[in-house]
Amino acid sequence: MQIDPSVRRLLLNIMRTFPDVALHMIRCARAQRSIAFCATEMVGEFARVTTEAMRHGDKEVAQSHLLFMSELLKTADEKTREYIDVYYVEELFFGLTPQQKKKAWPWLPANLKQLYAAMWGEIH
Repeated sequence: MQIDPSVRRLLLNIMRTFPDVALHMIRCARAQRSIAFCATEMVGEFARVTTEAMRHGDKEVAQSHLLFMSELLKTADEKTREYIDVYYVEELFFGLTPQQKKKAWPWLPANLKQLYAAMWGEIH
C-alpha cells in the first residue's frame, strides 16, 4: 500500500519540526510495521502529545503545535486538510477536564477552532 504524497509530506513535516514528537509517531509505525497503515494514528499521536501539553498547562508547547498545524491548514490540499481536521483537530482535548478544556481553548488559532467546533461544538 502506497501512502499519499501529501500525507507523507505532512508526516515528515511534523517529525522534522518536532523531533520529540517524531519518537511517538515512529513507535506507532513500528507497531504496525508500516507508515502507510498507520498514517492516521501517527497524526493522532501528534494530537495526543498536544493534548498532553494542554493537560499540563504547557501553553508554549501546545501553541507551537497548534500554530504549526494552523499554518499548514492555510495552504493544505484536500487530503492534508482531511488529516489535519479528522486526525488532529478532532482528537484534541480528549480526556481533559472541563477546566483544562476551558483554559486551553483560547490557545487554538481561529481556523482550528472552526474545525473543532464543526465537529464537537465550542468549548465555553
